[in-house]
Amino acid sequence: MRRRRIALGVLAGTLFAGSALADGSSDLEALLDESVVTTASTTAETASSAPGTSVTLTADDFRTFGIRTLAEAIDFLSLGMTTGDPLKTPDVGARGVMLLGDDGKHFLLLVNGHAINDPLFGAARFDQGAGIPIDAIDHVEVILGPGSVLYGSNAMAGVINVITKTGSTYKGGHLLADFEPGRSARGGAGIGTTFELFGAPAELSSSVEYYERFGPDLHFPEHHYAVSGVAYRKGGAFDSVWGGNAKEAYFARAPQGVLRLKAGQFDVTVMGSAYERGIPYTDRVYDVDFDDPKSLELDRSLRVDLRHDATPSTLVQLTSRAYADYFDYQRRVNRNARYECFRSDFETCQYYTAGLASWAGLEERLSLNWLSDSSLVTLVGVDARLRHVRAKQDALDLDTGQAFAPTRGHIADTLPLVSPYVQQTWSPVRVLDLNAGARLDVDPRFSAILSPRAAAAVRPFEKTVVKVVYSQAFRAPTWAETDSANYQVAPSDVKPEKVRSIEGSIEQRFGPHRVLFGVFRTRWEDLVESSPLAPADQAALQAQGVLPFIAQGFTQFHNLASIDNYGYNAGLSGAFASGKLRYGVNATAAYTRQAGEGVTRELEASPQMFGNARLALSLGEGLPVPALAVRYVSSRLVDRAYEATYASLPEAPAYAELKGTLSGDVGRTGVGYTVSATWATTGQSAYVAGPALLGEPALAYAPIDRFRAFVGLRWDFMGDTSRKEAP
Repeated sequence: MRRRRIALGVLAGTLFAGSALADGSSDLEALLDESVVTTASTTAETASSAPGTSVTLTADDFRTFGIRTLAEAIDFLSLGMTTGDPLKTPDVGARGVMLLGDDGKHFLLLVNGHAINDPLFGAARFDQGAGIPIDAIDHVEVILGPGSVLYGSNAMAGVINVITKTGSTYKGGHLLADFEPGRSARGGAGIGTTFELFGAPAELSSSVEYYERFGPDLHFPEHHYAVSGVAYRKGGAFDSVWGGNAKEAYFARAPQGVLRLKAGQFDVTVMGSAYERGIPYTDRVYDVDFDDPKSLELDRSLRVDLRHDATPSTLVQLTSRAYADYFDYQRRVNRNARYECFRSDFETCQYYTAGLASWAGLEERLSLNWLSDSSLVTLVGVDARLRHVRAKQDALDLDTGQAFAPTRGHIADTLPLVSPYVQQTWSPVRVLDLNAGARLDVDPRFSAILSPRAAAAVRPFEKTVVKVVYSQAFRAPTWAETDSANYQVAPSDVKPEKVRSIEGSIEQRFGPHRVLFGVFRTRWEDLVESSPLAPADQAALQAQGVLPFIAQGFTQFHNLASIDNYGYNAGLSGAFASGKLRYGVNATAAYTRQAGEGVTRELEASPQMFGNARLALSLGEGLPVPALAVRYVSSRLVDRAYEATYASLPEAPAYAELKGTLSGDVGRTGVGYTVSATWATTGQSAYVAGPALLGEPALAYAPIDRFRAFVGLRWDFMGDTSRKEAP
């Protein structure tokens, strides 16, 4: 076991430095067949030893299979995760649990170990709104299951850590562009270099990108109403019709950039992004004027992370991190003034919501390698941060921008968060790895939350690993849920959501081939949901002057629901012909039921069976690389299935997406190309569109664009222009 641990340390160090790896011992050769991950335990370890089910997605995977967002990578390459597309920001789910309109709140998104989720809304984007130029990504580590033991809030369904390229892995200059006819265009530039700074080796990488979506046009069946809060304008006249061809509202614009500097023992990451997108249809959350380009959402962020690693001896390693984040959000929703805003002196009112979150903190982590061979390691740390949030909602005359009602939904708060944690790893014998730890999050808004984890990995045979993991995680209620905003009445009793998980897996390797089968059982408790305010409570608050008399439809957040969830994950991956032919197959099946307010039911829009498969062939230097990927999603309830009474609940059909990609280089010119096309077997999504209540004779759905394609070009210059083949 000690030889294996020493070999792992050598391998991790070599990968970190980006240097070539010479032949070594049999232990080291065996480790070359495995991915090395750092996210699960914050230290380098093989994926089979990590305390959780993990998947690593590489930059080569992204290019080979024509992947342009994290959501696409999840759908076509990852195990145990899937997404849904409501044509705004994607819903993300894992192991049969996908919560609608979640904005990524139940996943923790990291960039180089830096948490992205904000405290005001808890959001993390997985499309172009993630704020990470796709060319800056070196690899992505996906850890399924609860991960609060080291990372705190939001890590309930999993942790996704995006590792960006360094100067040594991104050498030279880089220009890239791709075009998707009728849909989108993207352009980017980057540079990577190595040099000396104050006598120490240094690396600098930087990448910027601009993405714009301008289509396609969307068609929605028309809905006719005598009285409606939304309008369809023909020649400027309101005619109580919602629907038709939407040509202007489905858009997005996303400039973003990242810079990473490694100098000696310091590692600095700076990120900045903006993400503006339209609201293409009325759904269960927003009633908007049809095809209105002025109804939109906007995110902006700036993030700085500084890490210092010190290793004074083989026994002690000290990691210090300082970080600061700024995030703001705006939403503008336009509605018919007469019916929605009770105004007759102007035509259109705009509900304007603004939110801001900023936070800064320090994290100190001490690792004690007691036997100097990584077989007995104690990790202790503390993360302390100060958070500031503000939010408000205004009602405006769209044409003049003047408010016609008092500002509502004020939030203004500043609070600390202190989170000590500890982790112990121990390999008492060659065939056994043990990992146990816990984190305590102390937040003045609720009682302290303890998040424990314990895992054991056993190797009964040389290339067989049997693993058992128990873990807990939580999601702190966001300020948007605990304070009054957006027709929400501030509750007094909302507490954190919690999840408990136990999982077991067996992994077998046959040379370059890997077979994984795992089972899981999770229990989600105290899920925070919004419910209508009781009429008596609303009347009492209106009499007190807390709520306005002219408005209705107020809601309040409470801990209302729980989820029981169990199932399995299975994966098969490997390569033939000395790595020239690569393949992978992943499948997940789950049984999931949500209980709340005396009712037990299926989750809406959450597939209980899904998976993907991929195949890529490297024909040789200078020749194109053909690749095929496919994803499958089972039938599932539509997202508004419970809004009316049906003899049978409406379902979206099962579907598959096939993605074919051809990529390669033009000799050694540094010019590369990617051509990719995706075809879906159905055009119906699980998301209902339009202001109509369910029960209409024909339901309208947000469409799936059944065929789309893009062509991309890149130019790598001043560096190594040859394509790196995957091991």
